Amino acid sequence: MATGIKLRRPDLHVFVATGDGDCCSIGAGHWVHTTRYNPNIVVLMFDNGAYGLTKNQTSPTAPKGFPSNTQPRGAVLNPLNPLTGTLGITNASFVAQTADWIPDHLYETISAGFHHKGLAFIRILQRCPQYTSAIYAEAVRDPNLTQLLVHPNGINIDGIKEIYKNHVYHDPSDLVEAHRHAADPGRLLLGLYYQNKSAPVLEEVRAVPSRTVEEKIDILNQELDRYAV
Repeated sequence: MATGIKLRRPDLHVFVATGDGDCCSIGAGHWVHTTRYNPNIVVLMFDNGAYGLTKNQTSPTAPKGFPSNTQPRGAVLNPLNPLTGTLGITNASFVAQTADWIPDHLYETISAGFHHKGLAFIRILQRCPQYTSAIYAEAVRDPNLTQLLVHPNGINIDGIKEIYKNHVYHDPSDLVEAHRHAADPGRLLLGLYYQNKSAPVLEEVRAVPSRTVEEKIDILNQELDRYAV
């Protein structure tokens, strides 16, 4: 849908709001192929580890052992990692992670994604107040449990660097290091994991000349005339 909007109306600024279930389960095909085509959109993936709107089923990102209505004894599989998943897709061009309880970082990350040319995939760690508020409870209380990726080409942390003091220097152009950071399950690491400004963008690859209404009708009539009997 978002890809179609950009092809039809390239002048629009498109923001896609999706959840961990929507993106990583029923919409996984769209996630993979839209990332590969790299249209100029911002994807906000809100990850609370559950199907909150449909009353607490286990989602692909639910922590192993976390109970839900569909798996009351706890999720039986290790969670899917949206960061490593996106980084592994051909032509991924912007992959970042932020959190809903750090509004300054959330704003700066979305702003960076908006100014990126191509698909900006932003995973937002989100607390569901009804079902999964406990998942990030310790990190909310203790800033020392959160690490920030820092780099001149990364996310601006000026507003929070005195509160969140654990910094990890990371060049977002380094895809190998981005994978390494994203694959570590024991760290809560926020920031810009990867950015490739030279990745082909769908609107540029599929660019067509601008036509007037009259020119479009003429082209359409010429095509229909080919099949006239």
